[in-house]
Amino acid sequence: MNESAFAVVGSYTRDGGDGLSTYRVDDVSITLCDTAWEEDPSFLDIHPTERFFVAVNERENGSAVSYRVDEDDGSLDRLDVTETGDARPCHVALDPCGEYAVVSHYAGGSVTLLSVTTDGALDGPLDRQEHEGSGPNEDRQAAPHPHSAWFVTDTLLYVPDLGTDQVVVYELDRRAERLRPLRDATIDCKPGAGPRHLAVHPNKPAGYLLNELDATLAILDLTDPRSPVIAETHSTLPDDVDPSGTIAADVHVHPDGEYVLATNRGHNSFALFATRESPLNVSRTAVRSTDGEWPRNFAIHPGGERVFVCHQHSDNIVPFGFDSEAGTFDRIGEVTELGSPVCLRFI
Repeated sequence: MNESAFAVVGSYTRDGGDGLSTYRVDDVSITLCDTAWEEDPSFLDIHPTERFFVAVNERENGSAVSYRVDEDDGSLDRLDVTETGDARPCHVALDPCGEYAVVSHYAGGSVTLLSVTTDGALDGPLDRQEHEGSGPNEDRQAAPHPHSAWFVTDTLLYVPDLGTDQVVVYELDRRAERLRPLRDATIDCKPGAGPRHLAVHPNKPAGYLLNELDATLAILDLTDPRSPVIAETHSTLPDDVDPSGTIAADVHVHPDGEYVLATNRGHNSFALFATRESPLNVSRTAVRSTDGEWPRNFAIHPGGERVFVCHQHSDNIVPFGFDSEAGTFDRIGEVTELGSPVCLRFI
């Protein structure tokens, strides 16, 4: 069985989801294998070398859990659980060596560091870094809201903070088991942009920062990842669309590095950006419906020919085929019905 034969899905139990589910990935569809009830697993990440994942429970007393996925039948085996140290964790990122997990707390306003072993044991928090500041959007930016964390190198970590309109940069100190802030590397975003998620080009020094509140994509020059620079910014919506009522959700780079894909909630669409000419000088080539409501998260299959979109409000996962030569999407396979899916990863 190859490493991408299964998908793991987290879904909000508060809105009728099962918690965690595994699916067998076929040519054009996915088939349910197993479920495990976990309270509001809002995000999960796959260990880089072992067959387990870590998910965060987005509740007031935040926690992280680890599960092994059986390589033959996709069944789930709960391995460990630990507190994350703050309220409502919304994202977890495993470091490239698989030794640590960084948890972002949207409500708590902090990021914390957990230890991870190769058998799925979790411990922590080992370190907690509180963010400070606010933004001009009184409804969404009255306080810091770290929304995610992304390893740009083996040790450098970028944390988009929706509440402060900044990307805070940390260095993972493995010896001391601490996150060291690199204050001179902080990225200041446009006021009110609301940075949410980040994707890094697979082989070029470029990053793609998705801003939730103004539905834009900021292109980052990572030639020196300790001194990142915003090169340009593009809307994720068609030019004639009013951005009010739309908030951007997720962003990924296609495995071949020639496209960036992003999703819009409200407008319920994909935005496609071409990077063939230059990873730092992109062009928006298409905006297409995701055929569902509130596309929270999506995943590109490692082969690059399939994209699966989680729709939080229409309670389904919709599969698409992607033609990288033509840069086009087409619906394929059957829609998978499940309550409030919010994150999908391949294992």
